[in-house]
Amino acid sequence: MEKTALAEMKDGRFARTDSIHRNSIGDPHFPPEHGRYLLVAAYACPWAHRCLIVRALYGLEQAIPLATTHSSWQLTRPNTDTHSGWIFAEPGTGPIVHPSGKNSIEIDEDCLTPPKSLGWKSVRDIYEMNGSTTTDLKFTVPILYDLKTNVIVNNESSEILRMLADPQLLGQFATKHQALHLYPVHLKTKIDGVNDFIYTQINDGVYKCGFSNTQNAYNIAATDLQAGLQRVEVILGKSRYLCTNDTITEADIRLFVTLIRHDEVYCVYFKTNHVPIVGATLFPNIVRYMQEILQFYPEIVHTIKMKHIKNHYYTSHPLLNPFGIVPKGPNVLQSLL
Repeated sequence: MEKTALAEMKDGRFARTDSIHRNSIGDPHFPPEHGRYLLVAAYACPWAHRCLIVRALYGLEQAIPLATTHSSWQLTRPNTDTHSGWIFAEPGTGPIVHPSGKNSIEIDEDCLTPPKSLGWKSVRDIYEMNGSTTTDLKFTVPILYDLKTNVIVNNESSEILRMLADPQLLGQFATKHQALHLYPVHLKTKIDGVNDFIYTQINDGVYKCGFSNTQNAYNIAATDLQAGLQRVEVILGKSRYLCTNDTITEADIRLFVTLIRHDEVYCVYFKTNHVPIVGATLFPNIVRYMQEILQFYPEIVHTIKMKHIKNHYYTSHPLLNPFGIVPKGPNVLQSLL
């Protein structure tokens, strides 16, 4: 079977597998150090986008170097197997040809290749150098990688996010928003509760809609997604942000990465057009909320690479879009700014 997200199916339902590299900065082998840890990410991936937002919010660009993939999945071992996944591509080396052979995807300046000494051509290389094979797991981003010992520290986005934000860990190197606490002690229980339903119904909910291969599985997922968005709409009718009226928390970041992709990608590609957000009248509080986040946190704006987002989704899954045609609109980000 082709080793992609579409392989994670159970009874017609999309069933995401867990991350397996779960070490933490602060463990004896991984002390906080400026410049030691490389963040490997994809601007297209919402899970990686969480970490890119936190890195930008806290001004950690110098402390946490970055490598970013090309937007479109490609065969990682074309002469060996059918695994398709994230690859690294050098800007200026020409476009990448879509598997259909009919279209191509450019390599732009936002593709930041890792140090050549590491020898990585794809994200798969990172995992295989750490003992994994295609039968073990997906080769996902984000990855927090230790450049000193050459091992993966962690590949779970929610945990990397907290390491970047924690002032006792990598957050100690922050140059911006030092007073911003994304997971304050007095709000932990509330944030955890909000994260739980947002992940299940919205973050993963759109994928459950898009990758369902039975009508019943899709109907259940679509109904659950709508209920999750309506719950958020009610919360935001009473509060400026999800967990507090004063400032964003990690729950807002985790929700935002899905919201910003929704109308551009998920409405079409994942068949969630029953709940359009921007430009519709279903969720006015959510629209206001998105506008406010972008207005008050311009660092977030700079992490949104919509070309990468659209190119990835529309060109990486031949079963869903055989020729890799990328729709023209809508321009959600422009409409919100």
